[in-house]
Amino acid sequence: MLSKNQLDLLRELIFLDADAAASHAAALQRVELPSLRPHLEAFRDEHLQHLAALNAFLMRQGEPPVVPSLEVRHGPLVGPPPPVKTKVPSRIEAALTAVTGCEHLVDHSYALVLREEWPPEVAALLRCHHEEERQHSLWLHGTLGRRPWEPARLALP
Repeated sequence: MLSKNQLDLLRELIFLDADAAASHAAALQRVELPSLRPHLEAFRDEHLQHLAALNAFLMRQGEPPVVPSLEVRHGPLVGPPPPVKTKVPSRIEAALTAVTGCEHLVDHSYALVLREEWPPEVAALLRCHHEEERQHSLWLHGTLGRRPWEPARLALP
């Protein structure tokens, strides 16, 4: 049986994964470059899987599931495109930068939670989620560094 503190930590991870899934969904509304979309979709889906797996564990512990909102309420990913004519490259960069910040927070939070003592089943689940979060962060940082949305790079064969 997990302690109240451990259950609270799992609930917090659920909310963070929900925020990350929502940020990916919002970014998908802004990112039109076909080569980037499958990654954002896969990352969104992994966050939803994390949320479901953590909720399933809570329910096995006799706890009610957490039902977070998957809506982004503030920041650069909310609402229609700005009324100012924003070029697609800067819109993509803004969306990916916002998602990167969210991913960094989730990655860091999993790392902190893993410092706790956990039953083997939970520790394995958290390590798996953390590794996926690190992969999300690495891909986003690498993509922001390569800037594949720049028109000059898009024109190259």
